[in-house]
Amino acid sequence: MYFKHYPTTQFDGYELADITRKFKLSKVTEDTAVDYMTYTIKEGETPEDVAFYYYDSVDLAWLVLMANDIIDPYTQWPKSEYNLERFIVDKYKAQSRKTTYQQVLDWTKNQTITTNIIEYKSQFDLGVKLNRTSFIALGNSHTVSVRNIVAGNEYTIHTLGTISDDDWELLTGVRNSDNFVPGYKFTAKANGTNILFADTGKVTGSSLTNPAREFIPVRAYDYEFDLNEERREIQLINKGYVATIQEQLETILKDG
Repeated sequence: MYFKHYPTTQFDGYELADITRKFKLSKVTEDTAVDYMTYTIKEGETPEDVAFYYYDSVDLAWLVLMANDIIDPYTQWPKSEYNLERFIVDKYKAQSRKTTYQQVLDWTKNQTITTNIIEYKSQFDLGVKLNRTSFIALGNSHTVSVRNIVAGNEYTIHTLGTISDDDWELLTGVRNSDNFVPGYKFTAKANGTNILFADTGKVTGSSLTNPAREFIPVRAYDYEFDLNEERREIQLINKGYVATIQEQLETILKDG
């Protein structure tokens, strides 16, 4: 339905829809919160399914895609579990050097190897991530800025932050912060934030140059799974604008 409104152009002897005339929703609707509804795509749902659910018409699947700047549904729309696994196997087969479908899939999840690690993420701040090169470089000093102290974990102080005696007592059980100097190790009694420059005393393996600290590895399967999940939350243009959009679509496309 959508592409029938496009003007045509000639290419290599063929008459094709001129998709360079991209329809801009901003020309029809104001970019305000009331114009959109947040929707989480369910397992296996297609753009047509979402369009039928919200707009009562599968013909408006193009509106679902356009409202979210999705040009290629194969790569930008969340895959079903089955299709995601197929995609992962195809993508990592060469890197894994495995031969069968299941072997490749198992390789992407294997927690005993490092070759399948894509990046590292903070356990305390999910928005903080490191690529492998940065993590290895960081491991050479095994000192990181910990913004969130977690009760029960051991920490080594390197540089004291600004914190009151009351906060220190809550955090450590000891009131006098003057006793805390660089090199002091303690096990946190309570959670705390933005208080010091420290690292955890827990390590992986036998070397302090490769500490677990706050970062944990994200392996190939989890990396692709997380990306797929991030695509589930989309925005749907308010159905009250559909008639206006349909009326103006052809004009806007022809006018460029």
